[in-house]
Amino acid sequence: MDLSLLRALDGAPPWLTPLALAASYLDEFGGIFLLIGICLLIFGRGPHRRAGMVILAALLLVLIVVDLGLKPLVHRPRPFQVLGMHMLIGPVPSGYSFPSGHTSAAFAGAVAWLKTAARTRLGRILPIAFALAVGWSRIYLGAHWPSDVLAGALVGSLLGYLAARFVPASWGGAH
Repeated sequence: MDLSLLRALDGAPPWLTPLALAASYLDEFGGIFLLIGICLLIFGRGPHRRAGMVILAALLLVLIVVDLGLKPLVHRPRPFQVLGMHMLIGPVPSGYSFPSGHTSAAFAGAVAWLKTAARTRLGRILPIAFALAVGWSRIYLGAHWPSDVLAGALVGSLLGYLAARFVPASWGGAH
């Protein structure tokens, strides 16, 4: 299945490349959600400050569980390492492939946001749309197998949920 999906994207229109590169770039090291979490932590009050703490806790969990735990444990090569450099678009990623760290961070941030700060329909749709775009971009760019992205989405969602569940409400200054 992984190989079939990668080959299907091989003939994608070239105008998608800048979109894929932008989505991946915006999620580098937690990207957008890292920035949102820091801003909420610094400038937020009560539940907004807690939302920032939850987002940052979720991203820290991704670093520990995915980058320091699962990736070295599974030790899976990236698609371009197996199929050749022609599969890769953009910078050469480092580390192992499974699960996708970008996708894990995007979904962890999105779920943490949804569980703590999303108040409007748009506020619920945008984080998930962004996380989906990041996952798609990692496959499109040849940095990950589709199963890496699926696993990243599941692990990231779980970590975002756990962060929201276990960061106490009192940590945000709410009483």
